[in-house]
Amino acid sequence: MIRQMWASVRPVSVGQWFLWWCGTVLLASAAVHGVVELVDGGSWLGSVSWRKPILFGESFGLLMWSSVWVLRQLPRRWWGGPLTALLGLSSVIEVTLITMQRWRGVASHFNESTTFDEGVFSFMGMTVLLAGVSVTVLLIWAVFDFRGSAIARIAALVGLTSLVVAGYIGTDMISVGKDVYTATGHVPENLVFGVAGSAKVAHAAGIHALQVLGVLAVLLEGAAMANRVKLQLMILAAIGYSATFAAITVSAYEGRSWVEPTLPMGALGLIGAVLVGIVYLRALPREHAVV
Repeated sequence: MIRQMWASVRPVSVGQWFLWWCGTVLLASAAVHGVVELVDGGSWLGSVSWRKPILFGESFGLLMWSSVWVLRQLPRRWWGGPLTALLGLSSVIEVTLITMQRWRGVASHFNESTTFDEGVFSFMGMTVLLAGVSVTVLLIWAVFDFRGSAIARIAALVGLTSLVVAGYIGTDMISVGKDVYTATGHVPENLVFGVAGSAKVAHAAGIHALQVLGVLAVLLEGAAMANRVKLQLMILAAIGYSATFAAITVSAYEGRSWVEPTLPMGALGLIGAVLVGIVYLRALPREHAVV
């Protein structure tokens, strides 16, 4: 499985290697800060927590690696170099600023207590915007010029679309956070939509769709089954993940926690998750499959 994954994501151009190394550095940073969290202790939640460099490093690092997988299945174009440079640099700068603020012992987001902190937060907004533009361009490029299999195409397009939607959710989170700061003068310790809407969970579900579906596509492409069956399973998983993502997102905007949805949204989310799980079990190599 490891060889199969590496063969699918191994960079083959300078730009792809740059993204791969950016991802590797960010994931290594997340791992190091995981050790710091264990040693230092403290709350996992809150505006000043080691959670932030860990989760942001992990999320952006995996985005870099999965973007390499998408780029490998796109033809070489003149804009590929600038696009990978923009995505990699903006992501590394974003996580670096968040990490710096945690080491300074101050909040990274919505912190306008000093001119310096306000400037950092403003610059973070610029870098995450550039990363979002890069992902949107990558999605448009994949829509019109994807050269991989039909299985990989579904995974890439659904994953990138979910990532763009996650970016939209992120802008709403920023808006809510700014409203809280304006009203209270304090950085919000937690971000929710309405009473208890799980904004962060909805955001995360959209961000990681590309990895969940991308890994599944690689497994299916190497599975010993008819191409027609592989395609049907990929479609089923894409529908399932989209259903779960939609259920979590709708619940969040309704002001409900993801663990306390309405019955229809709860059923939709559960069915979607089960579908993805079933497809993963079918796609696993035979020696690792669960009977």
